[in-house]
Amino acid sequence: MTTAQTTAARTTALPDESDYRVGAPLGFTSTDPDEARTRTERLLQCDHRMTLLDGGPDFAARVGFSSLDGFSVMASTYGRPVEIVCRPPIPWVTISLISGGRALFSGARGDDTVVAADRAAVLAYDRGVRMRWEPGVSQLMIAVSKSRIERFLQRLLQEPLREPLRFDTAVDLDGDGRGIAGSVSAIRRVLTRYGPAGPPPVLSAELEHSLLSALLFGQRHNYSDAMLSPSPRPSARVVGRVLELLESAWDTPLSIADLAEHAGVSQRSLHAAFHRQLGVSPMAYVRRRRLERAREDLLRAAPTGSTTVTYVALRNGFAHGGRFAAAYRRTFGESPSDTLRRAAAPGGV
Repeated sequence: MTTAQTTAARTTALPDESDYRVGAPLGFTSTDPDEARTRTERLLQCDHRMTLLDGGPDFAARVGFSSLDGFSVMASTYGRPVEIVCRPPIPWVTISLISGGRALFSGARGDDTVVAADRAAVLAYDRGVRMRWEPGVSQLMIAVSKSRIERFLQRLLQEPLREPLRFDTAVDLDGDGRGIAGSVSAIRRVLTRYGPAGPPPVLSAELEHSLLSALLFGQRHNYSDAMLSPSPRPSARVVGRVLELLESAWDTPLSIADLAEHAGVSQRSLHAAFHRQLGVSPMAYVRRRRLERAREDLLRAAPTGSTTVTYVALRNGFAHGGRFAAAYRRTFGESPSDTLRRAAAPGGV
């Protein structure tokens, strides 16, 4: 990529005038610092303390805000130099891009990051953060739901997170951060196109997926190595542990996460073990065995009529009667009520 191309790719991600018009009903302007702080806290749903610093013009806050399913976009400028302190708990992972000057982001451990036109900041707020903005600085901040990005990461890892997600703060917009800048630029273009009403849900979901992928693959974090490491080959005992659980908990609904946790492996490793030893996925095997056991229960039903399909379904871990009946019919070619009716008839099956 040439210098001109790099500069163009970077500047498309930085805040400009259009960002303050996005989501106009939720944005605001104010010359009162207390009002600006209170309204910003309300938008971000977290502790957001702001102090005016000496120098620069009078305070004049301009904030544009748009909220989509899973993430939000905020453009803000205060004119006056300010210090902003954010303390956990904060439900967001944020990407901050700066134009019109510089800002200093300082962590609780004394680590400082200068954010400017060529460098952004990613924060997961596992600890407090102090920000000092020069006069005239404009910030474009993308706030991603922390719970959603952690679920996205867990699906990539196919195992639970051992510790909170933490990112390296500094993002080189001329280097590895180009993908993040491109994703932010796409979000801005779409929001500008659709205005305060926002894009349709399917487009919002694609924007979120692009942003999460760019963040997790383009920015260093404490799970980067685990994401890119090959899954170790599971032992032969893995499948046996799951089968033991199934035999001892027929009436308990089980998810793939439950099975993997009991076996002590990632979901990816569990899938590999089942396909290698049994030729099916873990959940397909569990459903088949539970359906077979439910059929055995129905066929053993006493003619007194005391057994019901609902009872048999719950006894074998099927919490939803309609789904149980549909799966039973697909597997055995008749409804569970038909099986029960034949079994309970005089003379039995």
